[in-house]
Amino acid sequence: MNRINFTANLIKRTQIPKRVDDDKYAPADVSIVELDKNDKRDVKALYNASVLWSEQGAKYSSNIYHEAVKGYEYDDIECEHYLALTEQNSDFKNLQSDKILGLMLFSSSRYDADQITWLQVRPNTNSKQSWKREYKGVGAAMINLLKQINYNKPINVVSASDAVDFYKKQGFTNCEDDIPSSLYWWEG
Repeated sequence: MNRINFTANLIKRTQIPKRVDDDKYAPADVSIVELDKNDKRDVKALYNASVLWSEQGAKYSSNIYHEAVKGYEYDDIECEHYLALTEQNSDFKNLQSDKILGLMLFSSSRYDADQITWLQVRPNTNSKQSWKREYKGVGAAMINLLKQINYNKPINVVSASDAVDFYKKQGFTNCEDDIPSSLYWWEG
């Protein structure tokens, strides 16, 4: 498995659809970067995004921020990765919180599967906000990056009930086929 370097830097450039008209989207260049929880600028951008998004009803952005500043990692975690999908295409050392479209805390496990701990997209990019949705595919772009990085290792996620369809669409399957569960699994 290829590991992500834990520094505040560009991981991948990609494109996602951006609204250009009431009902039309066009490809837009975006970047997926890894935040450094030891860099005050990255933590501040994470904090500012979590405050703004929480005011707009986002549930998990503040959890991602709190995990970054907690100061320790759990015994079974090899490394925590704080990823952001941003409109910025340069100057990632000065990440602008208002340009962040999605945040993810991804944990590499020492043992079995790696895990998506938290995934949150900016409220106006959420599919449930389709009437004012500025971008599409933010969460999918972040998941696709993980699939590319972890092509030989499974990824699991404990999904919120309102995100189950999203994870199924991304190729995750329920771990317990005959029992309703919130645990989903992707195996490359």
